[in-house]
Amino acid sequence: MNQAEIMTLAGPCGIYCGECECHQAANIPALLEYLVSRGIQRDRLPCPGCRSLEGNCPVLQETCATYACAQANKVDFCYECLDFPCAKLNPAAERADVLPHNLKVFSLCSLKQQGLEAWSEQYPELKRRYFKGRMVVGRGPQLE
Repeated sequence: MNQAEIMTLAGPCGIYCGECECHQAANIPALLEYLVSRGIQRDRLPCPGCRSLEGNCPVLQETCATYACAQANKVDFCYECLDFPCAKLNPAAERADVLPHNLKVFSLCSLKQQGLEAWSEQYPELKRRYFKGRMVVGRGPQLE
């Protein structure tokens, strides 16, 4: 995948849309049907990524406030903003087991440090550690 394609799938917030189930549904019919059964409109799937949709992610009922903020501040990624990190990126315990919202700040710092291409290659591992890792105090999430 070239840098322009990666950029299209890299959300300003640090979420990589290429790893999102709404995007991956393009190649997995059963996943597409599952997402529709969970209330996501079929005509909004598969998702091409939030940049292509100008922040109108299929799982949201409105334009993503973080996307709109990045556009208003004329930044590609939140880490480029003078207000980074802001309250929109604040971690929350609610639904942390199913939503990647707590991953955003770490992901953005990794993106800034590694660059777009290396970050996109490492993102599946970041996501796996977030959702599948077992927290070891002092060592962070460990994969078994």
